[in-house]
Amino acid sequence: MEGRYKLVFPYRNDFRKTLIPYLKNLSAENWRKVHPNYSNNVAWVISHVATSEAFWIKEIAFDKKSKLTVDAFSTPGEIIKAYEEIRMETDVILNSLEPEQFDQLIEVPTFSDGWIPPSVPTIRWVFQHVYGHEAYHIGQLAIIAHLNGFEKPLF
Repeated sequence: MEGRYKLVFPYRNDFRKTLIPYLKNLSAENWRKVHPNYSNNVAWVISHVATSEAFWIKEIAFDKKSKLTVDAFSTPGEIIKAYEEIRMETDVILNSLEPEQFDQLIEVPTFSDGWIPPSVPTIRWVFQHVYGHEAYHIGQLAIIAHLNGFEKPLF
């Protein structure tokens, strides 16, 4: 069975088909490069995307403890593994949902910067938020690669 989620978010892993092979071939040096005019690097972006997905899906939406412990100082292999594993866990959760559950409200924490969701926070919204957040940060990788003079992902 392919799973119901393919009908709801069929695009959710499209970026990863190009990105994961790119990341696996990127040198450890390029994972860590930081340009003087842009503070983030590849390690920060991918670890941030993975930990954010764990936070929003597991902890906020489904009140489960996340086991993810990677950060920008983890090895590229550890970061890629976490990035892949959290999506597999997210897919299992997504596939377990009944259609009516997507409209269930979730409680979003109060953030110190005053950020609030741009629309009513539901289960559907949190999945859309995670996938949109990932797309946003993946766009940063081309900027990071360009500024630091290494090959960009082919999106």
